[in-house]
Amino acid sequence: MSALDRRKLTAFLQSAQNPANNTAVRGRSYEDALDFLFSQVPGCQVQRNSLNQFKSEEIDLSVSNFREQGGLKMLPEIFLVECKNWSNPVDSATVTTFSTKIRRRGCSLGVLVAASGVTGNPIEKTAAYHQAGQSLAEGTKLLLITSADLLKLTQVAELVDLLHRRYLDLHCAGTFTLA
Repeated sequence: MSALDRRKLTAFLQSAQNPANNTAVRGRSYEDALDFLFSQVPGCQVQRNSLNQFKSEEIDLSVSNFREQGGLKMLPEIFLVECKNWSNPVDSATVTTFSTKIRRRGCSLGVLVAASGVTGNPIEKTAAYHQAGQSLAEGTKLLLITSADLLKLTQVAELVDLLHRRYLDLHCAGTFTLA
C-alpha cells in the first residue's frame, strides 16, 4: 500500500484550522481531507454532500467499499462519514442525529470524524459515549476519528488499520473508543 501525500493532507487540515477562513471554508477543507483519505483506500469510492429526497438531511461523505485487498475488509459495503471540524467536542445530541441518519439510509456503520473528540467519558459511557453505546445496542455502529488521529497518518495502511481497530474496539468496549 502506498504512502499518503502528507503535503496534500496537511494543506487540507491547515485550511480547516485557519481562523482567517470562514466556517464554510474550514468545514469544506475538513471534508476535503476525509474525501482525500478515503479515496486513497483500495476499493473505496466517495460521494460528497448527499441530500435526502426531502432536502432535510445531508451526509458529508458516503463511501462505497468494495473490500479489495489492502482495503477495509472488515467494514460494510456502504458506510457514511460525518465531519465535525468543531473547536469543542461533539455532543450527544449530534451523535444521536448522525446515528439516525445512518439508520434512515439503511446503513449499519457511520464514521464520526470529530476534530476535538466527543463529550463524556468512555469508561463510564456518559454523554456522547452513551449515545454511541445505545446506537450499537440498536444495531448502528459508530466509529470515532479525531484530528489527532489524522495527523499521525503517513500510510494508507495506517488508516485501514485505524478503522479496523476502532471497529473491533467498538464491539469489545460497547461504545466508540480512541484506543
